Amino acid sequence: MTQYLDVEIYADIICPWCYIGKKRLEAAFLERPQITPRFIWRCFLLNPSMPEGGMSRQAYLMGKFGNTASTVYSRIASAGRQSGINFNFDRIKRTPDSRKTHRYLLAAAALGSDLSDAFFRAYFIDGRDLGDEVELNEIAREQGVNIPREKLVDPALNWQISNDMKMSRQLRVDGVPFVIFAGQYAIAGAHMPEHIIPVIDGSASQTVNPSPKGQ
Repeated sequence: MTQYLDVEIYADIICPWCYIGKKRLEAAFLERPQITPRFIWRCFLLNPSMPEGGMSRQAYLMGKFGNTASTVYSRIASAGRQSGINFNFDRIKRTPDSRKTHRYLLAAAALGSDLSDAFFRAYFIDGRDLGDEVELNEIAREQGVNIPREKLVDPALNWQISNDMKMSRQLRVDGVPFVIFAGQYAIAGAHMPEHIIPVIDGSASQTVNPSPKGQ
């Protein structure tokens, strides 16, 4: 019998470690085929003061890492390759304000996990501008996710983003990815699959809901 497990992911699409962490999380669940995750996207902003139009990638890297950026990203690229991600950082021209991306992910609801994978690929592999509304809509459409315009401008999304940020502060999330299993077990960081599996097992053993909500 398949067991379903709620997995909340506090992350930001422009965070390379979040991309790595999501890959490692999915790899861990592949080792537990009897447990099906229900991924729930939670908003986290790495750069809450980022201008709405974003900023040039070079200016962002220099401001955040100074002359150590190449060393930092070399280590990230190496970790990515271990998880099957071939980062192409040179293709990224702008670092966006990721609020628009979060609106798409939250509006997509149950499809948010698949859409997050598409956004990660678009940004880190293809260098597409996630600050461009037209680009975001095109990426979602390519993924087969059609979100009505009225849903994207729904004020309820503003509340949800604000609430996620408030919850992240209450949980003292100071780095992402931050993953909560079954509402009770949390891990911070992009852990290797073998370190995640015991958390999955422990969470599943405490979860009594064997079927999707509403069934």
